[in-house]
Amino acid sequence: MNGVFRAELLATRKRPGVWVVGGAWAGLAVAFGMVVPYIVWLAIRNRPVGSAGDPEQLIGGVLPDKFLSGTVDLYPMFGSALMLILGAVLVGGEYRWGTWGTLLVQGPGRNSAVLGKAMAAAVAVLCVTVLVLAASAGASGLVAALTGRPAHWPDAATLLGGTGAVWLISMAAASLGIFLSILLRGTGAAIGVGLLWLLALENLVSGLAGTFPSLKWVQRLLIGPSAGSLATALDPSGKPNTSIPGVVSVSGPLSASLVLAAYVVVCLGLSCLLVNRRDVT
Repeated sequence: MNGVFRAELLATRKRPGVWVVGGAWAGLAVAFGMVVPYIVWLAIRNRPVGSAGDPEQLIGGVLPDKFLSGTVDLYPMFGSALMLILGAVLVGGEYRWGTWGTLLVQGPGRNSAVLGKAMAAAVAVLCVTVLVLAASAGASGLVAALTGRPAHWPDAATLLGGTGAVWLISMAAASLGIFLSILLRGTGAAIGVGLLWLLALENLVSGLAGTFPSLKWVQRLLIGPSAGSLATALDPSGKPNTSIPGVVSVSGPLSASLVLAAYVVVCLGLSCLLVNRRDVT
């Protein structure tokens, strides 16, 4: 297993798609989470509270004390989709290039091959997580300096918990991408179905849950609402940020974490089952 992991880690490092997706998401997180709210604040800061929103509330959401929850808020609608693409890219390419057979003939069992790829994906996701949080923290500190606001940073325990929350959300989405790429034997179809699931089906269920209470238990089992619940737990106000699309809080942080962990376990378990039972070529 150790040799498979090292080989997959090397292959992951050399995949351009990993660098593109990771870099793109870091840039988008800073743009949507920090730059856009700051620009809007500049435009409305001298206006009274009205249809454009409260300028103080808007700028307060990007200051250092809230940068962590603000970053997690971006995952229900945007970040989880990018991480699903990352997971699909890491595994789906093996079908496109026909390299599954070459990998397995070298000795590792099928379970070891899948789990080695999953472990390499976990490391890649962790690197992207740290990159995104560091970029958001830097942008948040810059906003505080430009606006002359005090920079009250989260304590070490909160930072560690936020990093774990972002990594867990990302791994749940990436594991879904890995499973779909194995199920559908390719990258393109896996990305298409995965984005339909995350961006269409999950938001449809969340939208209908207010009208049909029987759907609330289904909503608690979805990646987006679970991510929103973790974001709410990290927010000093304890309230979901409804200004960002897709952010809802449906459960406590423990329940949300268990749901996301279940996605990782179930998706990787089903991936191993499929690779063992089917011809990989």
